[in-house]
Formats: sequence, structure tokens, C-alpha cells
Amino acid sequence: MRFTPKIKRLIFLLRNKGFRWTYNYIHFSTLYMTKNPLLIKLLQWLEPYPSYIEVEITTKCNLKCIMCEHTYWDEPSRDMSFEDFKKIVDQFPKLKWIGLTGIGESFLNKDFIKMLRYVKSKGIYVELYDTFYFIDENNAKELIKLGVDKLILSFDAATKETYEKIRVGSDFDRVVNNLKNFIRLKNEMNSHFPEMEFHYIISRANVHEVPDYIELIRSLVPDTPEIFFTRMLHEFEETKDLFVEIPQEIVEHAEAKARDLGVKISWNLDVPAVKPPINHCVAWYMPFIFVTGHVIPCCSGNEANQREFQKETSLGNVFEASFKEIWRGAKYKELRRKIRRGEVPEPCKNCCLYDVGR
Repeated sequence: MRFTPKIKRLIFLLRNKGFRWTYNYIHFSTLYMTKNPLLIKLLQWLEPYPSYIEVEITTKCNLKCIMCEHTYWDEPSRDMSFEDFKKIVDQFPKLKWIGLTGIGESFLNKDFIKMLRYVKSKGIYVELYDTFYFIDENNAKELIKLGVDKLILSFDAATKETYEKIRVGSDFDRVVNNLKNFIRLKNEMNSHFPEMEFHYIISRANVHEVPDYIELIRSLVPDTPEIFFTRMLHEFEETKDLFVEIPQEIVEHAEAKARDLGVKISWNLDVPAVKPPINHCVAWYMPFIFVTGHVIPCCSGNEANQREFQKETSLGNVFEASFKEIWRGAKYKELRRKIRRGEVPEPCKNCCLYDVGR
């Protein structure tokens, strides 16, 4: 009997992860950021309690990346405690997916691994972005043993010189060595998970290295690598000289290079210059919770260096009210109503994914 690639993957996941996890995966893959007009209308009409959340567990960071808003903040860095994290997660009894990456370095929170253990014990799909600066042998073994589901390496240059100019305070050789060791340990531990992806944020500083980067990742990863390209989500005063729209010839060159080398690449929704209307949005179904407890509609307003605006226009604070109260409150209801009608809610005015009239 012949099976399509999707059926083969489904069988693989059922055998390796079980029914509950596979159901969570299918749920997320089907609904998150769907472009199906019927599903969009259904979600907007039903307004189901969120099944996916992102939680910022720290705003501490060891790097000063030139395109990152954190580099230019005045806000004091802080961690979320395990107790506060657990209180948030427990308010989502049907949680299927969680992202634990905010504007900070997760491994600088001493409770990070404890948080991962807690959500993995519930069969929740866990996705992480990381710079791989702190993923040494011990941390790598822990992530693999825990069965973290997806690990996305934020790594955006093909050369040491460019990388260290962008990711100030990091070390290209250390990151590459950590990646090689991680792949080796996955093989030694006979683990398919975490599945890996590579995230390249395109700016004026590295746009010329996109094709070479595909070759670099191909040389480092034995299987079929997956690369996710995005331009900078936002431009603000300190980074406006870095902001660049991705030239079409770069896109075409990258896609041809990827085909030749057997690399999977994709482009973020923010890449096309023409954005879909906001009434196509279902991103509000994945709220983003700041380390301070502020609830914002999704992550697309991040990296605009508008942190205070985001807190002022937040939909509530989970340290002051339950998420259920916030979700059913007047602010959230108004936000969802405006999106359905094609109007731009105040918290969404910096959105980089949909047409907000900027």
C-alpha cells in the first residue's frame, strides 16, 4: 500500500508521540494562521478559548543584537517565576501548543528547564527559538530527553564577521560547535525530536549572504534542513538604516539554490509588500503574555520598540485577573469585533502581517 508523505508523517507521529500529542499537532497545523476563508470565519464567529499561547519567561539577554528592540530598551530585565508560569499554564486546560520565547534568552531563567518539564508532562507541543549560545552538551541532552518538539535556531549570517556584527556578544564558532554537538547527540540518543529549523532575519547587514547561508546550513545538517527567512518585522528609529525589503532577485536566487541543494525554505508572512486585510486575521487566537503579565493579541507587534505602548494597550494582566476574565472582557471582545469588521484595533496598529493602513 502506498502512503502520501502526509499520511506517512501522521503514522510516524502516532507511533513516536502517541494519539494526544498527534491530535494537538494536527489541531495547531490546521488552525494556526489558516488561510482557509471558512475556517477564518468559523474562528471569528465561535471565538473559542485559546488552545495556543506564547509566554515570555524572561527579558534577560546576554546579547546586544543590532536589530532587536531589547538592545534599545530602558525596561529593567526580569524573570517569570515557575509558580507564576504554572498559574498561567493551568488556566488553559485544553492547551495544545506553547511558545516559550519572548524578548530574552530563555536559558538565563533558572526555572526554564523546570518549566519545560511541566508543559511536556501535559503532552503540549513545545516550540522554542534560541540562539544556541547556551545549548552546550548538558542543555542539549536535557532538551532531547524532554522531547521538546521544535527548536528554531536564530542564526542569521553565513560568515563569522557578519554574524558577530549582528549578534553582538555572541560567538559564531561556539554556536556552530553547539549545533554540531546537538545533531551528534540526537543521533547518539536515537531521537528524531526536537525537529529543527533555522531562522534568518534579513536586514541590510546580511541580505547579501542569503544564498551562501543556504549552502552553510546544507553543510552542517545531514538531513533535509528547513530555513525560515523573514525580514525585520519592524523599523524604528535606532534600526531604520538596517531595514530593507527583500529584493525579488534574492528570493529567486535563494529558491533556486535551495532546490539544487535539497533544502526546504519558507518566507515569513511579513515578506510580501502587499498585506492581506485585517479581517483575514486569526492571530488573536494565540495571545502573547509578557513577563510582566500583560496580555497582547499576538507576537506581531513585538520588535517595534513600542513596549510601553504594548503594555498601555494590553487587553489585561494575568497577574491581576484570570485569563478567562480577560478573554471575556470588554477589551478583547471589542478587538475581535473590530477585526471581523475589517477595522484596526489600537493594539494592532503596529501589525506587520496584515494591512493596517500604515
